[in-house]
Amino acid sequence: MSIDREESAAGTDGMQMDKARLKRLVGLRREITRTRQRIAAAENRLKQAADDAEAAALRALLADKRDALMDYLRASEAEEALLIRYIEEIPDSDVRELFMLRYVDGVRSWQRIAFLAGEHDESYVRRKHDRYINKEKK
Repeated sequence: MSIDREESAAGTDGMQMDKARLKRLVGLRREITRTRQRIAAAENRLKQAADDAEAAALRALLADKRDALMDYLRASEAEEALLIRYIEEIPDSDVRELFMLRYVDGVRSWQRIAFLAGEHDESYVRRKHDRYINKEKK
C-alpha cells in the first residue's frame, strides 16, 4: 500500500475523495493492527537477543525493522485519521452514518447497512452513498 504523506498531512479542505480511497480504510485498519503486532514481536525479539557480539548485528537489524514498521504505522495512522476526518465532516448525518458503517465499522453488505440505518431497501442506501460520492467529484 502506498500512502501519500504530504496529502495525509494536508487536511481535508478541498480533498477529492473517491470510493477506492474510502474502501482502503477497512483494510488500512486491519493493517495498522498487524503492524502493531509486528512491532511488538520485533521488540520482544530485541529483548530476548543475547548480549554477545553475534547478537549485536541481530539487534541492529531488529531495531531497523522496528523503526521502519514505526514509520509505516505513523503514515498509516495519518491516512486513517484523514479518511475518518473526511467522513466526520459530511454534513448530512444520514449519509455520514452510511459512510461510518461502511468504511469505519467495516460492514460490507449494503443490506446490513440498510438494516442498521433503519432502512429496508439496500439499493436506497447504496444510491444515497453513490450520489454523495458523485456530488463530491464535481
